[in-house]
Amino acid sequence: MDRLVMDRLSPCPAAVFVLILASLMLAPTEARAQRGLDLENNTLTQSAPVHPPIDVPARRMDLSTREHTYRPPLRLVDQLARDFTVMKVGDDGIGRAYKPGTAGKENEDWYGWREDVLAPFESKVVQVARPDSTNKPGSMNRDGKTGLIVFEDEEDGITVGYAHVREIEVEEGDTVGRGDVVGKVGNNGTSRAPHVHIGAWAGEPNLLGAETGAEPLQVQVDLYASERFGKQTEK
Repeated sequence: MDRLVMDRLSPCPAAVFVLILASLMLAPTEARAQRGLDLENNTLTQSAPVHPPIDVPARRMDLSTREHTYRPPLRLVDQLARDFTVMKVGDDGIGRAYKPGTAGKENEDWYGWREDVLAPFESKVVQVARPDSTNKPGSMNRDGKTGLIVFEDEEDGITVGYAHVREIEVEEGDTVGRGDVVGKVGNNGTSRAPHVHIGAWAGEPNLLGAETGAEPLQVQVDLYASERFGKQTEK
């Protein structure tokens, strides 16, 4: 009887192979995707949690995001940055960034265009640059001035930069709360469509354009920020 029980508990070679394969499939793969990071001290465990950066109150609207691939030659604000845009989920379940039938040729066609941009956390505004032009979707003005807001959390030593913002409502030296309205979604500078680009790093705000000198952080969206910290404050 004991032998029979042991036989039932002993995995057969096929089962062992399946277990090994499953463990490989479940192993973290993001570290491999972000080549060049020090895996013993990587940014997968070092992130900057932020309030959802764009207000999307309408029904069936979603905040869509894409993370940049880690590339050391880029500036800190770009090395592990995320782009955020607004999509509307259609009856077919597919999210679209601009209105059907428009082909997204005009900024007004995009659902995210001029939606409220919200502050990432309680912080000090340490830099503001207002755009000097607006791009047409599909084109990029590398000579144009990018709408930029840089936030510093002095207590945690985290800096977050927002790019491609327009109608900026804050000034350098202002203190903002988590979820405060700071501007509108724009399309300026090195941008081809209405969105907000967010980069974060552990270090001084003056390293915005530097390639080294601080640790780039992965941007992590706190989807429950409003519930945990209260709704955005009135300005």
